[in-house]
Amino acid sequence: MNKINLLILTLLVFACEGFNDPDSPYTEEYVVFANISANKPMIDDTVFVSRTASLNESIDAKELWISDAKVTITGGKDLFATAYPVKARPGRYQTDTTFIYYPGTTYTLTVEVGGRILTAKTSVPKSLDIASSNESKTYTCRDGLTLPISQINLDNIYENGDAIVEKVDTILYNYGQCFTGSFASYPMFKIDFKSDDDSKLVRTLTYALDSEEIGLEPGTPDDFFDYNRNNKQDSTFINVIYDTTFASGIWKGPYQRDINNNPFRENPYVWSSAQSPIKMSWLFFNYYGLQKITVHATDNNFDKYFEGDPFSQNIYTLPGSNIEGGYGMFSSDISKSFYVYLKRGKDYSID
Repeated sequence: MNKINLLILTLLVFACEGFNDPDSPYTEEYVVFANISANKPMIDDTVFVSRTASLNESIDAKELWISDAKVTITGGKDLFATAYPVKARPGRYQTDTTFIYYPGTTYTLTVEVGGRILTAKTSVPKSLDIASSNESKTYTCRDGLTLPISQINLDNIYENGDAIVEKVDTILYNYGQCFTGSFASYPMFKIDFKSDDDSKLVRTLTYALDSEEIGLEPGTPDDFFDYNRNNKQDSTFINVIYDTTFASGIWKGPYQRDINNNPFRENPYVWSSAQSPIKMSWLFFNYYGLQKITVHATDNNFDKYFEGDPFSQNIYTLPGSNIEGGYGMFSSDISKSFYVYLKRGKDYSID
């Protein structure tokens, strides 16, 4: 979850809330986002605390962070931890790395700020099982061509998170209508998932470990892919999946570019799914090379937050916050990871 983007969106929605009722005065509120993961300490995630701002307030967004809150997380009678401010990161709080969050446990987040107390609860999912799906072993393209769907090894990660290289399967990223045409294109492989809880939403995070690799733009000096659009064959982020077709632009949007005009995309790439199996198609990958894919089973707070306005009838409907006394979300998940290697395939669109 990209909490920063969620926070910005939330602040904008709160600031615009007055459009619904011109006679209702603006009231400053506090916003809290936090996520905890089963069997892990709070390392990658932090607790975010900020305040809202009205449209009439001239203020830099950085000044909305709150760095003097008192933040605690408790689980029953015996589990208690204080989340302390993170150095050089205003508005962020983190519990000690020795405090582990357990599956199947309900935790309460308490934030004391500005003379107010905000609280929220989350029940950490108990378990998550994933497997390479064999629901459908083939895929039929529009032109009638039938292709096999790969079965891959998901048991290829050491306890420290590193890849067991000899167990990592290689998959091909092919181009063409059958492979890179739409949401329903050919799945390179599928993942079955099952959680013992009533979690309705699963997220996948595809992290490309080779995204920063620099190399020469592919092709010959007289015929090459000009990634950085400078009319010469030179070095760039060689593993970015560079696709300027209409379909790619529609589904993935324009490339981001650095100061040297080198294209890059989001990393990790996040996708949400409510049904098993997850069809891992071209949309899940932004780079070639080694990929660490993490599957998260989320709690119901996460699902309810993103329900928002289920019928898309009111753009001012607030997300389903579970923060009592304020806005935001306190959620939890349980996850499992595996590795695959994504290799350049064939461009079938030129056949």
